[in-house]
Amino acid sequence: MKPFFIAAALSLGLCSCSESAPVVQILQTIQPDESCDFAPDDTGIAGGSLNLFYRDAYVLGLVVKSSYTSTPIDVNGVPLEPDTDVGGSASAFVDTLKLSYSSTPSINIPDGEVPYTAVINPASDENQMVVNLMTAEAVEALEAALGGNATATVRVTLQLTGKFASGGKKFESNEVVYGIDVSNRAYTPPPCVGTAAPQIPAGPCGSGIGQDNQYPSCLPGAAGADGGA
Repeated sequence: MKPFFIAAALSLGLCSCSESAPVVQILQTIQPDESCDFAPDDTGIAGGSLNLFYRDAYVLGLVVKSSYTSTPIDVNGVPLEPDTDVGGSASAFVDTLKLSYSSTPSINIPDGEVPYTAVINPASDENQMVVNLMTAEAVEALEAALGGNATATVRVTLQLTGKFASGGKKFESNEVVYGIDVSNRAYTPPPCVGTAAPQIPAGPCGSGIGQDNQYPSCLPGAAGADGGA
């Protein structure tokens, strides 16, 4: 009877098996420049900082891969669609950015699903997207919890979902976790010295100060005037 029970156990799936990798994968997270530009081979970043006193968005660039392809079909020697690696029936249409949050210390930050429109070319690994990791509800929860010198480390889990052009089959990308140190307080830069003028960073995508420790280089005022006397 022992062989019978062994066979029964195997039939119930009590054996190891590996899961296939997602067809759509987020390969890299990169900080865009002030013009919202970045390249797939730029240095990636795994985390950053955000000061809610100045801004309520965290801008991040994604490099996304799709391994999905379609088999060419000919009708009497004529292809049904052009032979191209851009567009076509194997394209993946992103329609949602899914965001979930956890933090230290623990803050009740609601998860969110943000409408997002993008097309990922078939069999490509250099698709570029720019996303905002902060929903309005997440910002509201963090502003309510953080005051004075309080800070929180927020781990944002992001995922892309959508449909393929051919057949409307749904897809989900891999999940990526990105850390953000969040505060909500005014920043006082050092006083400008002599004739120095404050250099104000444009911020990623021209979003201004407050992300990733980007602040004016100095503060003009009486101290600067005295230094120039």
